[in-house]
This record gives sequence, C-alpha cells and structure tokens, in this order.
Amino acid sequence: MQIPIAVIDTETTGVSAAYGERVIEVGIVRLEGGVVVREYQQLIDPGRRISAAVTVLTGISQAMVVGQPRFADQLPAMMSMLEGAAILGHNITFDLSFLGSEFGRMGMDLRQSLAESLVLDTVRIARRRFGRGGNSLPVLSRRLGLEPVVAHRALADAQTTAAVFWKLLEPVGGWGLPLSELIEQQGGVLDIDRPVEAGGGGLPLEVQEALDSGRPVMMEYLDGRGARTQRVVQPLYLRRNGEELLLVAHCQLRNDRRTFKVERIVRLTRIEAPPVAAGQ
Repeated sequence: MQIPIAVIDTETTGVSAAYGERVIEVGIVRLEGGVVVREYQQLIDPGRRISAAVTVLTGISQAMVVGQPRFADQLPAMMSMLEGAAILGHNITFDLSFLGSEFGRMGMDLRQSLAESLVLDTVRIARRRFGRGGNSLPVLSRRLGLEPVVAHRALADAQTTAAVFWKLLEPVGGWGLPLSELIEQQGGVLDIDRPVEAGGGGLPLEVQEALDSGRPVMMEYLDGRGARTQRVVQPLYLRRNGEELLLVAHCQLRNDRRTFKVERIVRLTRIEAPPVAAGQ
C-alpha cells in the first residue's frame, strides 16, 4: 500500500450524534509505509454535559474539557493529519457519525472535506476473519496477541487500532497487500456518508454486539444516584424516548423486562459460554 493511513478515534459526550452528543477528544495516528510519522491528541470543549458513564469509562471529566479548544478551532490541525490518507478506525461508522455531525455544524460536508477518502474498518476485517461478537478493541487486540494501550482514550485507542490493523494484515501480505485486496478483506468499499445519512446512526460497538448476539451480557450501569451496579441482562432492542436512547432488556436480577438509559451504561461484557464437559 502506497497510500498513507490516518487511524482516528474519538471520545464523545454520549452514545449517539443523532441526539446532539459531541466530540470531547480526538486521537489520530498517521502511518506512511507502515511507519508512524505523526500523532495527534486533543481534548475538545463540547459546550454540553458529558454523561456520567462516559466519565467513568474514559476518565474525562467536565472540568477537563472546559476551556479546551472547540472542534472548529482544531480542525486545521486535524485535517493536516488526514490529508491524502485513507481513514481507518475501529467501528469507524461511530466516529464518522460524530465527525459528520461536527462538520455539519460548521456548514461543511464531510465527504468533500476528506476528498472522498477511502474508509477502512478493523471491525469489518475482524468479523470476516473471526465472525461477529467478541470484536471490541481490548478483546480483539488480546486475541491477536497484543496488550492494549490505555483503553477509551482517543490516542491510545488509535494506537491500538493501528497495531490491530497490522496484525490483521500480517497473514495476507502486510503492507505489501494491494489496495484492491485490502478492500476485499473488509468486504468492499465503506461509504463515508452512510453513518451521516443515517442521522448519526453509528452506535458503540459493545451496544451493537450485545444486540446482535442474542445472548445475555454483564452490564455495568449507573443508577439514578450515580452508584455503579452490575447485572446480567438479555438485550432485546433500542427505543427512543424524546432525546434519550433506551435499551430494553430482560433483567435476570428482576426476572422481568426493564428499560435502561443507554447514556448510563458504562460497559457491556460478553458472557462466555462455559466449556462442555467431556462425554456430554
């Protein structure tokens, strides 16, 4: 591959750009010929509240972003990292939905601004290799023999994504892989506009996989008092209620169908099936 690759990750105030959630941190790693040539990381003042679950997950508090540059202020620095590069991310539709929303607030079009850049997604490559489920960045990186950098900070996740990308490419030719074959590895071209046209429809990967699996997961949740609780739930579907996104799930603790605010979900962890004993 001769084309540079810009690995990007965003941290956000909440789970969906469709509800007005904003970017609070951007991390970018630029690779040329497989070598890291530049890195970028910046906290962003979103001008709105960060959900408590995001602060628990990322460690980014409201005080940390107040007085930081706005997204528009940092756009020239970001664009210098992205210029002429393919855009790579882990569950990139989530990041593109937020980037598209931020660009739209400035009266700009994401596709035109990125000159119709090629979009690559390590999740799509991993799903074709390993199947659906268990492809969160920490789980996938350990599956590939990598220990993640600090999870859920933008630059650290971008660095881990770059390492995962290299590991996924190793068996099929590494950086010598022709671009056409790289696109085939992820199952075809990914449209940069798709998450934007869907109304910011990209969701966090853990939520997607929990819904797709059809199996119970361990949910870490913040209750109305901000206390962290854990419970086993069977996710059923998402529902909108005004400006809130809700997860409807069967809760084993209550043995009943319950509704949970997605912005209060800290983590959804896949429950591995117990091994089957010999002779069974």
